[in-house]
Amino acid sequence: MRATRAVKCSLCVIYNSKLKISLSLMFGLAVLQSCSEAPPLTDSAKDRPDIIGDINQRRLSEDRNPGDWLTLGRDYQQSYFSPLSSINSDTVSDLGFAWQYELENISGLEATPIVVDGVMFTSGPWGAAYAVDAKTGEGLWSFKPEIDVTQLGKVCCGQVNRGVAVWQSHVYVASIDGYLYALDAGSGNELWKVDTITERERGYTITGAPYIANNVVVIGNSGADLDARGYVTAYALDTGELRWRFFTVPSDPKNPVEHPELEIALKTWDANSLWRVGLGGTAWDGMAYDPELNLLYVGVGNATPYPRKLRSPAGGDNLFLSSILAINPNTGRMVWYYQTTPAENWDYTAAQKMVLADIEIAGIQHKVIMQAPKNGFFYVLDRETGALLSAEPYIPINWATKVDMDTGRPIETGQGEYFDEPKMIFPSPLGGHNWQPMAFNPDTGLMYIPTNQVGAIYAMPDEEFVYRPGSRNRTSTVVMTVPGMTGFGGPLMEGMPLLADLAEGQPDYTAQGFLRAWDPVKQETVWQVETSGDWKGRLFAIGNGGGVMSSGGDLVFQGRASGELFVYNARTGKQLHRIDTGTSIQAAPITYSIDGEQYVAVMVGLGNYHAPEIGVGLDGSIGRIIAFKLGGGVVPKPAKKSQEEQAHEKASKLVTEPPLPRQGTRSQYEQGRLIYVRSCSACHNNSAPDLRSMTVKTHSEFFEIVMEGKRAEKGMANFSHMLTPEDAESLHGYLIDIAWQGFEKQLGKKQVPY
Repeated sequence: MRATRAVKCSLCVIYNSKLKISLSLMFGLAVLQSCSEAPPLTDSAKDRPDIIGDINQRRLSEDRNPGDWLTLGRDYQQSYFSPLSSINSDTVSDLGFAWQYELENISGLEATPIVVDGVMFTSGPWGAAYAVDAKTGEGLWSFKPEIDVTQLGKVCCGQVNRGVAVWQSHVYVASIDGYLYALDAGSGNELWKVDTITERERGYTITGAPYIANNVVVIGNSGADLDARGYVTAYALDTGELRWRFFTVPSDPKNPVEHPELEIALKTWDANSLWRVGLGGTAWDGMAYDPELNLLYVGVGNATPYPRKLRSPAGGDNLFLSSILAINPNTGRMVWYYQTTPAENWDYTAAQKMVLADIEIAGIQHKVIMQAPKNGFFYVLDRETGALLSAEPYIPINWATKVDMDTGRPIETGQGEYFDEPKMIFPSPLGGHNWQPMAFNPDTGLMYIPTNQVGAIYAMPDEEFVYRPGSRNRTSTVVMTVPGMTGFGGPLMEGMPLLADLAEGQPDYTAQGFLRAWDPVKQETVWQVETSGDWKGRLFAIGNGGGVMSSGGDLVFQGRASGELFVYNARTGKQLHRIDTGTSIQAAPITYSIDGEQYVAVMVGLGNYHAPEIGVGLDGSIGRIIAFKLGGGVVPKPAKKSQEEQAHEKASKLVTEPPLPRQGTRSQYEQGRLIYVRSCSACHNNSAPDLRSMTVKTHSEFFEIVMEGKRAEKGMANFSHMLTPEDAESLHGYLIDIAWQGFEKQLGKKQVPY
């Protein structure tokens, strides 16, 4: 079975990945170019002040004003590159503070702003949206969706939102509880709202941004680690009317097939697969649209459960998990697909950002789509046909050796098979590259990738799989190769082989992060800068490097969770400038110009998977958008804590004596541990409060909080749909036990890992 296919309706044509077959010749140009006429290109809104957010396809394709940043990646290619060059190698040392706009939250800030005609549009946690004067930082309007708090217990990946789409004076934003909004770009008023969730009892949320493809706005969803069944949905731009929905994995063969592509997918699944679990495959982030080919590219996420032998016992590639799909946005029909990780086992999503470019390979000019998904290979595909042009590892990996160029399939080593015994596998579920945008500079021909180098120990639990609706169902036990609660010093290592035995013969498991300049033609690293900071060897090392932007003047910009914005020479990697913002940065920077003056701007604040230890400048719990310009000043820092506050903070990091005695049995603690890992750890091992430090009041309200939603308005959902009263009691007992373990270890009375 080949890795690349082209499909028109129910017709399926199989391709050898080396063949250069034009879909436009086979199906006719109408299949790829059957778009309606774009609206006429308007004058600049600076000349027509009544027009705000005036973007259309002609304006985007012609790119006549390089001073704008019209999509998340600036252009339709999603390159995260701007040709602006007033800020360059000679002048960048003079880059300083221009203005800032304060946001309400400090966490969940991962969005890349859009700037059109002097107005900046962006999003914030939960699906908030903002319009700001891009020259002065003055707020123009803000929008806050009303969130259905009953959905918050199903949040997979934090309160984040990665941006908006702006089109024909509309701003499109999706809320975490699954609604898509169209707002008036001039006022922020709601124009329409649609519910994008098909089954609200499942673990669906939205953390990604909408994308515009011809005459529709397209949105995916999150929740593959829970029990979501992935799909993307297209809506009419003006009305929100449903145009089409494409499911990325099939449902039980007993059910009607929603569209012809699922007939192809069903052949790659066991008929006795765990259909009731949803199977994953959510399209939670990366998309792109080529207006010339009229193709929408969608990146598909991971499986649930992770282990293929549990999910689809008889085997199969399990399409369309971990795939790139090319879809005709007029019809919703798939034109081709490429699967990066057949029968994926490890949370190796292909939902990372994708970049379109025209590059020469072996003397032949190609229209390509490029991606560095989680699995560690960098892919270059022909974006017309899906044919594989090259794929090489961009980080150390051990689950596969290479990709077979004839079949397009990775050649697995067997080290990734953890069904019978635990294995140390590279990369970890965080991937070689996660959501942070990479940037392609056409002047240098290099891709700049924020990369992670860390492994994980995967194991199959001994207990029988039990489906938990709306809860985590990934099943695999995953231990990061770092110290701490989620690593080899935590409870998940209980009963595991010795770390030295697991690590023998495998890559260095020291957690590190790098900004890597990658040549997509030669498929090799040209230069790299380590971004681990002071957290090398710890989990935070791989989250210190944020999203990337490149610009004319041979520059590369990247923020760090440690609070600095770094600027490098795009050809050599030499550091040219560093600005301390005083607040963590995870989002990608942008650059734009107004009245002939170039600005750089970035959203500062925590993303999702960062514990408070890595955050800097968090006093007051506010995030910001900060803009810089040549001749600017020093960035205002968050207020410094007083000596009394610092002393209190230091004391608070000590594990105090728990207010309640241990209660329960060892078997109850173990049951509580499993519940914690499944339902609590994603938040409480990261930015949410450390539950070992619960107060007497919190303990007294524990069941009201967990089972009745007493703190739902603060983001702590009601978990009664996932837990029984007995489960809550076991969880409570486990939390009291690990609090005592921490306290005893601190006193040196007892050395128990926790």
